[in-house]
Amino acid sequence: MSIIRQGSLFDIQELFDLEPPKRFGAIFSTLDIDPILCVISKKSIYGAPTELNYAAMLYSLVARIVERIPTVKDLRKRLKHDF
Repeated sequence: MSIIRQGSLFDIQELFDLEPPKRFGAIFSTLDIDPILCVISKKSIYGAPTELNYAAMLYSLVARIVERIPTVKDLRKRLKHDF
């Protein structure tokens, strides 16, 4: 059985050297979130409001991982002060 190695998407040091807006732009431009949005988007009239921006929520969760924010509560605090 052969091993297939996948090349890295970014050089990690090059990614950390970028300013945060450019860093997130580079990361988000490579992500295809359409399949995920199809799964998590609202399909019924019950539950969460329909005007929620699911794409922005998904991007904020990715930003949480990149910025090493430990909890969703800390992420909410950060988003209130720094868009």
